[in-house]
Amino acid sequence: MFNPFKDPDPIKTFTYRFPRPILHKDKDGGFIEVQLQGYLSDADEVWQSTGVTLWRAATFLCEFMMKNVDLFQNKSSLELGAGLGLNGILAHLMTSEGSTCLTDGDTDALIHLRENVKMNRVKERIDDITCHQLLWGSETSEKFLEKNSRGQKFDILLASDIIYVKSIIAPLWETVQTLLTKKNGIFVMAFAKRRVPVSIEFVLQSAEEAGFTHELVSEHHEGIWVYLFRWK
Repeated sequence: MFNPFKDPDPIKTFTYRFPRPILHKDKDGGFIEVQLQGYLSDADEVWQSTGVTLWRAATFLCEFMMKNVDLFQNKSSLELGAGLGLNGILAHLMTSEGSTCLTDGDTDALIHLRENVKMNRVKERIDDITCHQLLWGSETSEKFLEKNSRGQKFDILLASDIIYVKSIIAPLWETVQTLLTKKNGIFVMAFAKRRVPVSIEFVLQSAEEAGFTHELVSEHHEGIWVYLFRWK
């Protein structure tokens, strides 16, 4: 049915600016600007794919990342459920060395994700950032590694606002187990409290059962937490 009140151009541009880390004391860091195209959270398209908009945990995770740039420098990073790609793109832009891979399982989200990567990547480092489809689970993740990273696991996994139902918890940890390197590997996840049947306590318990320790490293008064998960 035709809706005369629907926005004729629902795709929006989201712009974020972050103080650039000063890697050299004698140089002004300036700003990192990230521009993303996607939909507002109340758009009809979001009902079909939650990955085509931005959620609040992503911006909170960015704040943690900017305060901990050294954690990402010269590392291989992969973002799970990247959506529009804010966290993964920032990881690419805020470091001078290292590689970043952005992934999502949803085909609609991937369309926007790939375009956003093209818009924001550093021209001199095009090969340092990639974008691929990844369906969670041990078997699919193993195939992903062989096809896209020559079997090499990742130093850091990133994710924000990726948990909505309990059924994805087991495949999520299977994916983390498969992709995260055993030696000093870190999974950085931002979780926002919302009206979904999954609590942070359940997520943390499942992490322990999957073989990971957890550390709360940042907390927002509106109910957003950033956790670091490491192999036991």
